[in-house]
Amino acid sequence: MLAGRSSTRLIFAALAIAYLGCYAPGAPFKRVQPTSNHAVIYVYRQSDPLSATLEPDITCGHATIAIVSGGYYPFVEQPGTVACYASSDASSRIEFETRPEGEYFVNEVVAAGVREGAVSLKPVSSSRGLSEIESCNYTVK
Repeated sequence: MLAGRSSTRLIFAALAIAYLGCYAPGAPFKRVQPTSNHAVIYVYRQSDPLSATLEPDITCGHATIAIVSGGYYPFVEQPGTVACYASSDASSRIEFETRPEGEYFVNEVVAAGVREGAVSLKPVSSSRGLSEIESCNYTVK
C-alpha cells in the first residue's frame, strides 16, 4: 500500500515538472506588420514536455534563433526565396517563396533524442498557423 502511494506521488511530481518545463515565459503572440519591402515568417514551436529541454538553433533567412518549447519568433526577410533549417538537422531544410507584405507560418517540431532531437519544419496555412501560434509566447534563447 505504501509503495503504491510513493509511486503515485513520484508520477505526479514528474508530470508537474514536465508541465512546468514546457511553459514558455514571455509576451503573448503579437503580429508584426509586414511592409512593402519585407515579408514576415513566423516560426513557432508548440509546447511539448518530452522535448522541452531541447532548443535547436533555427536559421530562417539571415537570422539564427533558438526557439523554446511554447515559443515563437518572427523572422522579417526581404521577398524572394527563403530557406529555413535547424543547424543540428540538415534534413529539416525547407525553402519557399515570399512576397512583399506576406505572412508565412512554419511549425517547428522537435522529437526528443538522446543528445539532440530530430527537427522538422513544416510550412502551414495562415489559418492553421494563426490558430496554433496564439498559445505561444515570444521566447527565444
